[in-house]
Amino acid sequence: MANVERALTQLSSAGAILARTKNGEGYGVFPRGDRRRRPTARVAASQVAALQSSGAIKSVGEDAFAISEAGQSSVKRHASQPGEAFLAQHVDLENRSVIDEAGLTRAARGVAQDTLLRRLSGLSNGAGAGWLNAHELAAARMLRDDWEVGQRGLTRGSDLTAAPLSGSARGPGNAQEQRLAIRCDARRRMGDALEELALPLRRIVERVCLSEHGLEAIERDEGWPARSAKLALKLGLAQLASAYVAIRR
Repeated sequence: MANVERALTQLSSAGAILARTKNGEGYGVFPRGDRRRRPTARVAASQVAALQSSGAIKSVGEDAFAISEAGQSSVKRHASQPGEAFLAQHVDLENRSVIDEAGLTRAARGVAQDTLLRRLSGLSNGAGAGWLNAHELAAARMLRDDWEVGQRGLTRGSDLTAAPLSGSARGPGNAQEQRLAIRCDARRRMGDALEELALPLRRIVERVCLSEHGLEAIERDEGWPARSAKLALKLGLAQLASAYVAIRR
């Protein structure tokens, strides 16, 4: 199945398609949809059928396919480092230097913080100006930050109601309690802020800011008219900004 994973990875590049080869023996990946060139990866017809059945690819014409959102998530999972598969399928990760509780600098992995803002800042109105204002962009950033902090370090079976591990102010249990408190605060802020949004607006804010879904995909899934998701996103982020202001008072 290595050839399937390689094909999906190459298919994740912008404009790439999976189409039947000229000799009709199987399918190949054609970068930028250029079928005049030799395919960069090949898969059998039976493997294409399996990919389509699993939802990893979608039809874009006769005997031609493009990668789907599920396929993109699969590529991210396979490319992730151990223990990062779930997070990697939702956000872009990067290497960072962080300071731990002892004041020492160490390497760590985290969400690429500028990815979301770069994408949202690229939205524009008919005149070419930015579609989202500074308050709306800041709300998106705060939501993403709270989500990342709330997810960090949680494992299956974690007991958020457990008694403190140590009564010492300097004991290891106290540091663990502080980290747990920070995660709980972030999850509470995020939950309280999202509760203030109307349900359709909450869905689009979560899908765009947390799951990295595209606006066109959301419009198809929700049955909305073209370009309506961009307006809904702006309204949702405006409400989210107001909610965060109230929470942080």
